[in-house]
Amino acid sequence: MKYTEKTLTKACRAGQRHSVWLLYGAETYLVERWAKLLMGEESGADPFNTQRLDGKSPDLEALWDAVQAMPFFAEEKRVLLDGLEASSLSGEDLKSFETLLEELPDTTTLIITAKDPGFGTSAGGKKIVKLVEKLGGAAELGSRSAGDLEQFLQQAAREQGCTLDSATARYLLQICPSEMQILQNELDKVCSYAGSGTITRRHIDAVAIPKIEARTFDLQKFILAGDAGGALRLLADLFQLREDPVAILAALSMSFCDLYRAKCVRIAGGSRENLMADFGYRSEFRARKAYEESARHSISRLRRIVLMLCDCDRLLKSTAVDTKLRLEQLTVELAVLCREGRS
Repeated sequence: MKYTEKTLTKACRAGQRHSVWLLYGAETYLVERWAKLLMGEESGADPFNTQRLDGKSPDLEALWDAVQAMPFFAEEKRVLLDGLEASSLSGEDLKSFETLLEELPDTTTLIITAKDPGFGTSAGGKKIVKLVEKLGGAAELGSRSAGDLEQFLQQAAREQGCTLDSATARYLLQICPSEMQILQNELDKVCSYAGSGTITRRHIDAVAIPKIEARTFDLQKFILAGDAGGALRLLADLFQLREDPVAILAALSMSFCDLYRAKCVRIAGGSRENLMADFGYRSEFRARKAYEESARHSISRLRRIVLMLCDCDRLLKSTAVDTKLRLEQLTVELAVLCREGRS
């Protein structure tokens, strides 16, 4: 049977049992959380009747022994095959694996996790998914929507004695990576810093580590304002955090491409909604910021900036230059260009 997180929640509440479960998908946090729930770790699992095995290079003989062993003074034994990789089972291994799953005793529940985001799309992964869907339950646990992540953060804050309103939760989502484990870690730091009570943006800015896209958005603002000094200081901060210059350039290029697209849409008489539809934007925040900012800049200057960014990207990827130095030089050149355009 095939499950989503929503249907998996309903099934577990209804007491649905399968001899084998497969948990996979892009959101590792959810894969690990559901593995704990199915193993009974959050409700006090019996250590004598739970067993973990490494799935990266599975020993099928050890797995067979584990699942065939009778529970110790209990009705059920639970076995976790953790971190199965699609390439770890050859053709012969896959046949043996199928036999193992078909012959699972009624007293055993086997829980398999796959933490590679591409597991469900690889050839081997697809075979394993279909196999488990036929014999048990397979749940794909992908990224949650922005609204669900907002509720996740608010609930997590309440559990730590803090209050996080919707606007502040959305701010945290804007500046931090959307992976749930990273969000949980960043929220833990913010809650520890805030102590208790209401979490504010000041608390988040003080301790949360912004994703590179958020920092390069600030870098773009310095450049567009012609503030070379501010831009270089921010670059120095990013280098101190060991951010890759090529990755910084890629994120900066994306920000300016957003502006250029938005300006083209404006010139054509389009709206922000046209920008989102025509270029496939999923982030309303990103499209709105680009559309609003594009009104302040000429199409010719934005085109020139994009070309300069492309030239720098080609240089960094094809020659043995000092990537940090060249990125600093480009930053100053862009800031000077924008300052001249304001005068």
